[in-house]
Amino acid sequence: FSVWFTNIVSGNHLTDTHNGLRAFNRPFAEPWHIAMSGMANASEIIVKVGKGGWRYTEQPVTIAYNAYAKHKGQSLLNSVNIFIDLLLSRTNQ
Repeated sequence: FSVWFTNIVSGNHLTDTHNGLRAFNRPFAEPWHIAMSGMANASEIIVKVGKGGWRYTEQPVTIAYNAYAKHKGQSLLNSVNIFIDLLLSRTNQ
């Protein structure tokens, strides 16, 4: 859900919104600060990239989850929380 929503809001077409390395140059990073906490900040960054027309590239990553991480998981509720955070941030800009 979070990948689909973030792609719709940002205009980007990523396969994963919350995993991988993000690197920025100074002109991109200086004008703004990351306001959202937790995993929502990954979506916030992607939205800023898309809305600002910045170039990006997605490199494939392999995520290896251990038994604890698989058991703990990422709940669907967390995706809903990120969705709400993004909507609220868009109305405050």
